[in-house]
Amino acid sequence: MVDLAAGEFGTVTGLGVEAGLRHRLAALGIKPGQVVKVLRRGWWSGPIHLRVGMTELMLRRVDAARIEIRAGDPSHLSP
Repeated sequence: MVDLAAGEFGTVTGLGVEAGLRHRLAALGIKPGQVVKVLRRGWWSGPIHLRVGMTELMLRRVDAARIEIRAGDPSHLSP
């Protein structure tokens, strides 16, 4: 996920995180198959601001790096 620029979309393909963080991310809507949009990126190693559905959240870059993403425009999905 850390390779997506602000304004880009991606689809979550996997979570390389421990069980506790996996449950927390799932509660926030980040799970395989879900489309995310990067809204902003913090400077240097700062957090990444995301939108997942109607939810906006900030993730530490170290956690975001462990989320596997397939980059691309989700225009094939209905709004």
